[in-house]
Amino acid sequence: MTHTTPPWGRYQELRPDQLAAIVDAAPVALWPLGLLEHHGWHLPLGLDGLKAERICARIAARTGGILLPTMWWGGGGGHGEFMWTMYQPPEAAGAILARTVERLIAFHFRAIVLLAGHYPWRSLLNREIPPMEQAHPEVFFLYGTEMDIARELSLPGDHAAREETSYGLALFPELVDLEALRPGHDPAASWPAEGPPPAETQHPGVCFDAADPLFAQMGVDARTATAERGEEAVARLVDRLASQILHHLEGNAHYRVRSDR
Repeated sequence: MTHTTPPWGRYQELRPDQLAAIVDAAPVALWPLGLLEHHGWHLPLGLDGLKAERICARIAARTGGILLPTMWWGGGGGHGEFMWTMYQPPEAAGAILARTVERLIAFHFRAIVLLAGHYPWRSLLNREIPPMEQAHPEVFFLYGTEMDIARELSLPGDHAAREETSYGLALFPELVDLEALRPGHDPAASWPAEGPPPAETQHPGVCFDAADPLFAQMGVDARTATAERGEEAVARLVDRLASQILHHLEGNAHYRVRSDR
């Protein structure tokens, strides 16, 4: 028997009829939730969104569906005072989250994946999504960070340290520079005009010394990261989420997709 890969595409690149055809074949929406935040000297500011987007693209290639543009405007965490970080009010991010999911349901998506690369997204997801799950039992929701969207995998997490750096090396190595993990960066260029936060308000476990190679990190030294470590975690997560999505769709007589799994 011949198996075909369900179609998928990027929401913003599709014409209306193309989008409708994909949703008819595979009514899956994948929305990466990220942030613009300091991630040490060696990682891009958009690591959270890039991580979630690249993982969602891998899932879409297995399940079919639509990959939405990455959501960059989140907030919360221990790096709000760092140079280049862009935290937004939680109520603003929550309103965008709720409205977008409501529209996805109205547009006939029946599996909605909200993969958060930034860990504080969890509080907004846990507040906004459960009422929608109750109101729309026909929709299959998967939501959370890589640590809790498939909790049974026990995937670890950190900030700009070994785990996130390993994800970066696996998913976008061209944007990672481990050689930047060296002493001597200019502290004067590391903080906004108001300078670093007072010691008593600094997030526990985060390195606030701009001259330290581990500046902004929280976790095991990023210099121990490897692409292999990141790829192993990504592969397990993609396998698990893709299998859950396909199981849901294949059990629905109206929305049925075929897969080579």
